[in-house]
Amino acid sequence: MRKLGAALGVGLGLCGAVSAPAQDSAGNGKTFADRWTLSADARARYQSVDRDRASDGKALTVRLAGRAEVAVSPRLRVLAEGETVLALNDDFDDGLRRNGRPFVPDPDGIELNRLQIEAELAPKTRVTVGRQSLALDDWRFIGVLPFRQNQQSFDAARLEFPVRTPFGTGLVDAGYIGRVNRPLSNRNPFGQFEGDSLFVNYNTPSPLGRVTLYHYRLDLVTGPDTARSDVSNRVTGARLFGRRHWDGFGLIWDAAYARQTDHAGNARDFAADYVLAELTAEPGRWDVAVRFEALGAGDGVGFQTPLASLHRFQGLADQFLQTPADGVRDSSVTLRRDFADIGPVTGIRALARHHWFDAATDGRSYGRELDIVVGGRVGSLRLDLEYADYRADSFRVDARSLALSLSCSL
Repeated sequence: MRKLGAALGVGLGLCGAVSAPAQDSAGNGKTFADRWTLSADARARYQSVDRDRASDGKALTVRLAGRAEVAVSPRLRVLAEGETVLALNDDFDDGLRRNGRPFVPDPDGIELNRLQIEAELAPKTRVTVGRQSLALDDWRFIGVLPFRQNQQSFDAARLEFPVRTPFGTGLVDAGYIGRVNRPLSNRNPFGQFEGDSLFVNYNTPSPLGRVTLYHYRLDLVTGPDTARSDVSNRVTGARLFGRRHWDGFGLIWDAAYARQTDHAGNARDFAADYVLAELTAEPGRWDVAVRFEALGAGDGVGFQTPLASLHRFQGLADQFLQTPADGVRDSSVTLRRDFADIGPVTGIRALARHHWFDAATDGRSYGRELDIVVGGRVGSLRLDLEYADYRADSFRVDARSLALSLSCSL
């Protein structure tokens, strides 16, 4: 409880120390010249991780991020963003400080998160070059990691342009990735993926919803010469996402299929499938979702998504960041509700989700997990609480995680 109080105190101190008006994290901020925009944000987090038959971990960390954007011309912009992460205690393993406690990948450090040049060549056609964020489709294969204090970024060149179709305008998003800067920090020998990766993502409207076709050729090598790890893979797939709303009721559907094979220097010869099916009903303030996601396996290798926004998928306890050799099937039910304002607290949302995890090859039970998320806002302050309780059957051990975050824009 003392560390919970300390996290709140640190967050309130950071957010209250600056009297600048509230701004959002997309770079809309205080402008001192027509072409310049400055913005910043701060987040304090307390995260505890408790695993059976192991020491528990408690991480109290602070993240400060600042960005500057300049419009060189109406069609040319330059953006720079840096971040600092401070650990206020040492009761956890951050990947650099190996102390036998549970792993919480929020290490100390100063990082250049983005340094990019963006040029608009024509309406809705742009090129972005440099260190940047990439969040493609639903972030299942290439995405950012907003939960972690240190963000994932890509040294890349990206081209986006529209394509007319019979049902409307589609968008092609394609590019090259030379390096992936992982949240483990640049001081960790496993903190970067090197290699020549390519991605093509095309989405277009259709009568049934938005259709996305994608192909990713990921060349991903990490680690020191004495312990090199190659998880290169090639993924080809498609996704359909649609929604309909009637008076007081909504329906959302999401379905996807992908095939993954080995690529580049990956020594494992394998092929595995990915399947997603999700249906969400929205009666009034409630959302009720039923989801099935399967990451299959082939020749003893599970379908991997090393560049995904991993904390968003397969449970908040982070037990399946790497897919087991026998794959994983995640069946879940979610209840979500928006609540009316309570005094100065606005935007209140609560979520409860229950997962059942099974092996994709033989169906044996890995375990089950309950996740609870509550969030709200008071002015420019945002408070988020996450709790996860994983109960193991045949995969790993029981684990519980609690994260309390207080953030604001400066």
